[in-house]
Amino acid sequence: MSAGEEVAPGVHRFGSTLVNWYLIVDGDGVTVVDTGFPRHWRMLGAGLERLGRRIADVEAVVLTHSHVDHTGFARRLVDATSSPVFVDRHDAVHGVRRFPPMHLYARPSSWPLLAEGVRDGMALTRRVGASQPVHDGVALDVPGRPVPMYLGGHTPGSTAYVMADRGVVFTGDNLVTVDPYTRRRGPQLMYCGVQHDEAGAAEALVRLASADLPTVLPGHGTPWLQGSGSASERALATHAARHDTVGPREDTPLHR
Repeated sequence: MSAGEEVAPGVHRFGSTLVNWYLIVDGDGVTVVDTGFPRHWRMLGAGLERLGRRIADVEAVVLTHSHVDHTGFARRLVDATSSPVFVDRHDAVHGVRRFPPMHLYARPSSWPLLAEGVRDGMALTRRVGASQPVHDGVALDVPGRPVPMYLGGHTPGSTAYVMADRGVVFTGDNLVTVDPYTRRRGPQLMYCGVQHDEAGAAEALVRLASADLPTVLPGHGTPWLQGSGSASERALATHAARHDTVGPREDTPLHR
């Protein structure tokens, strides 16, 4: 489990070896970026306490997209704090298939994610409900003032969030460093079976590279500290190589 390591000034990573979410601390206020699985709620309370904050200090929930491993405790947090939830209008929770197709779990490499989801209450995830829209390039008036960068591809409304003053970009599932379905490591697009628009996801990497920030904070895998440009280039190269490969490709195991 990730217990709140500081990955940039005032930015803390939580979750597990497979699923990430983050806290942005800005003065007395806190913004939560993605919300893992429902039972990650326990980490939230403990993590805030270690940071000298409380649940009541959370002022906003920002979602990179609305899949089930990113919206887990969002509704519970909204009910507890009345915090607004921000998500791109194309990705309002009721408009996106929240659960991956079950055929994906026929891959043995995906079983650890399924097991974690079952353990941490994936099936109990509640719909977020009413949300606030985000506008490309317009900073959110929330702690940390992250700036949305619309990407699409992974889902219709997938959005990265840029904090240039802290040198980070939250990429959600548009760029990951571990694919929980294949267990491959390194900067990459996720497995094609979970992409809304695979070609669009690849095109989005070009825009993501333009952020030119040193730290990439993905939805899955460890932070990438060699810049959004190098991460995007590697992901594009890996994507091209896989599509040039004929026949099945062996997965690279992740040692936990």
